[in-house]
Amino acid sequence: MNHWKRTLHLQPSSPGAGKTRSRHKPHRVLATACTLTVATFSGISGIMANGQQPVTVDVKARSQDVIAHLNAVLRFYRATSTPIQKVGEPNDIVYRDQAVALSMQAANLAFQSGNAEAGLLTSYEQQHGGAQSAATGNSQADRLQQALTKVEGQQATLKTSIAALDKQMAAGRVKNMAALQAQRKGQQESLDLSDAMYDALKKIINTSGTAGASQLTTDIGNLQRSVPELTSQAKPVAEQLTTLDASRSAGVSSQTITLFQLLSTEHSLDTLIQQNESLRQQAIAFRAPLSSIAHNLVLRGQQLSQQTLQTAPNNTGASTEQATDTELLAVTAGFRSVAAASVPLSQEVVVLEQSEANLKAWQAAVDREYKSILHSLLLRLLVIAIALVVIFLAGELWTRAANKYVRDRRRRRQLLMTRRVVVGFLSALVLLFGFITQFNSLATFAGFITAGIAVGLQTILLSVAAYFFIIGKYGIKVGDRITIASVTGDVIDVGLVRFYVMELAGSGTELKPSGRVAVFSNSVLFQAGTPLYKQLPGSDFAWHELLVKFTANADTKKASEQLLKVMHTVYDEYRHAIEQDHHDLERWMQVSSAMPEIESRVQFLGGAVQLWARFPVQLRRAAVIDEELTSALLELLTTNTELRSAVDGLPIIQPSVRG
Repeated sequence: MNHWKRTLHLQPSSPGAGKTRSRHKPHRVLATACTLTVATFSGISGIMANGQQPVTVDVKARSQDVIAHLNAVLRFYRATSTPIQKVGEPNDIVYRDQAVALSMQAANLAFQSGNAEAGLLTSYEQQHGGAQSAATGNSQADRLQQALTKVEGQQATLKTSIAALDKQMAAGRVKNMAALQAQRKGQQESLDLSDAMYDALKKIINTSGTAGASQLTTDIGNLQRSVPELTSQAKPVAEQLTTLDASRSAGVSSQTITLFQLLSTEHSLDTLIQQNESLRQQAIAFRAPLSSIAHNLVLRGQQLSQQTLQTAPNNTGASTEQATDTELLAVTAGFRSVAAASVPLSQEVVVLEQSEANLKAWQAAVDREYKSILHSLLLRLLVIAIALVVIFLAGELWTRAANKYVRDRRRRRQLLMTRRVVVGFLSALVLLFGFITQFNSLATFAGFITAGIAVGLQTILLSVAAYFFIIGKYGIKVGDRITIASVTGDVIDVGLVRFYVMELAGSGTELKPSGRVAVFSNSVLFQAGTPLYKQLPGSDFAWHELLVKFTANADTKKASEQLLKVMHTVYDEYRHAIEQDHHDLERWMQVSSAMPEIESRVQFLGGAVQLWARFPVQLRRAAVIDEELTSALLELLTTNTELRSAVDGLPIIQPSVRG
């Protein structure tokens, strides 16, 4: 991209060179400063270094390079802005937004550099004129501008002539009045024609967009207007991605589609990385001549600064010092002009390096996602294969068992036919749910079917739903003793829609089968007015009470101790079984509770003093235990006269809760 006709070399000036420069004429230095201010690249084409010729620039080739670079930047921006990923993780959106932002920033910097360089090229062309103007390809615009300038000159001449005629006519020479009026009329018509030509040329120039601007500036403006989002504050809306979580749990077909989408994304990112690297190399090459010229300008400025320090103490003359200062200002202006074009290019290179790192990180993330989906797909295929192998092995075992153990041909044929149906159905289910996960239409149809079934079989469905509560942790099972709807009994069967209870009846503490079976619908569990009571799971004991009334003059403390001693003697015979049930209950409930023990209270009841004692009994031996306690108490009352006189009536033994 280096289209220089001659390279600018600035060597450190010697003392002799300083003396030579002191003989330059002031108008030569001013011309140099003007050239530095308007020169194109290095600032610069007019710098004279010890008689060196100024650098010449191929403006047409350089303009084409500017447009080519901007086109490459816009292609990269549009390629980055185009959605290339449909499925991925949320952080992929961050990578995508960062890539778009960096490409947009690079495009803005490229346009900033291009506009600055276009201004330098325009100034260079105006400075050198003629051949350079033709070289830029803007001859039509120049001709229009020249025609407009010529018409403006004609307008000024005609206006001056008309003003002179008006002055003569105002002098009042009647014999020349007719000639003056005719001459003025003709010039006025010429002025009207010039005005019309001026308006027409002005409209053409404004419409073509070339008024006061070069073709390069116009082309850059058109390119920039073709991408309005570069100058607007609105950010492009990122397309939402389908998360990989849904793809990982999807079927084989969906995972295969996701796999190819991720593979396509990787290839697109690889293309973007190549475009990014090519654009970065192009920007570096495009910046090289500007950087070289800026470096030479810095060296020249250092030479002039050093020369100023050397000439000031010698006081060799005000003209030499003025010329050096003027040229130093010109070098400064030239460096600023070059920096306006080269600095954005350097920033663009940095941004493109950041963009390349972001694209590579994005590609690495997509590669990890691709491998995870591939692993999930292979695992699903392996599971499907294993399931099919298990189904076919089970079918083979079924066939061999039927042939070996079933002697009846008709029954064997039925079993083999059933085997085919079962194996085919299970294989179809495995393949269906393994390859397909989108069942939208099927789900809609199933919804209508389910609604109709729910209305028609409401009671049965409610019983089926209650069945799963009944068989739960706190539900009922065969052998449990329950009380429901005033019926106490042992559960003998639990079905899908109903359960059966063997009714127990009796008086006192002993319950025996009544010979009847009570049948309850499972839905009774959801009826608020019909509570269900059951024995704690894992426990096989209940609570009974002993009530003993005392006379008014009895020693209640001594009598209570004697009675409780008998109760402890009876309880010690089965204490171990009660404690074992309690430990089992704690393990099942995973909650610690107090150990069952005999509890007693002496209390007033109905105007008398009585002993109330509660004690645990084994559920299946409750009647036997009550009988043993009754016998022990009767024996105590028979042998202990003092205790018998303290007790008013006979003791009462009863269950704390019925059932």
